[in-house]
Amino acid sequence: MPATALTTKAASTRERIIDSAADAFWRRSYHGVSMDELADLASVNKATIYRYFSDKAALALAVTEKTGAQTLSSVFEPSFEAHLAPDERLEAIYRCVHMSTVDMRTSNGDVFGCPIIGLTLELGQEMPAIRKQAETIFNRVEAYMRLIASDAIAAGTATGWDEATLGRTLVQLLHGAFASSRLASDPGRILDAGNASLSLLGSPRTLSISGASQ
Repeated sequence: MPATALTTKAASTRERIIDSAADAFWRRSYHGVSMDELADLASVNKATIYRYFSDKAALALAVTEKTGAQTLSSVFEPSFEAHLAPDERLEAIYRCVHMSTVDMRTSNGDVFGCPIIGLTLELGQEMPAIRKQAETIFNRVEAYMRLIASDAIAAGTATGWDEATLGRTLVQLLHGAFASSRLASDPGRILDAGNASLSLLGSPRTLSISGASQ
């Protein structure tokens, strides 16, 4: 059922199902949680889930779409709105990611990495729609990184790079940071990638263990 056709109460129920599923898929994986468990987590019956989503795959797609939109609006857009210099924007992105990873480690005793990457790695082969949705999201992320790269190149600090290659490399470092921090359950791996990225921009800025610049 399209979200635009829902009443306020129904829309709230649908969002609660998506949010509950997002958290469960993130912590336990898509295949690690059943529809019955998802219904319990959302405090609805299973029939209610099927009222809004044709199957579990459709729910996973909605999770990917919403998680991507939230990431862009809570991490990338504020970093660009608050800062003009490319290294300050990049630092703000990594500071936000690091702080959320620290909070995750403190609250849960573990690091779960990027939920979009996790779902895509698990489902990308069997569910092409998930892979396509993730590609759309990460293209938006790369567009932000290319703007950072372009500005650093124009400022003369990032030498020996072209915009496309540097932007893509910055995205790859961010992906690697999520994977490494998850494997090691160590938020500090986010800082390592952030400092490597700042170095590629030719920036003297560094991220400290607290996530603040020095």
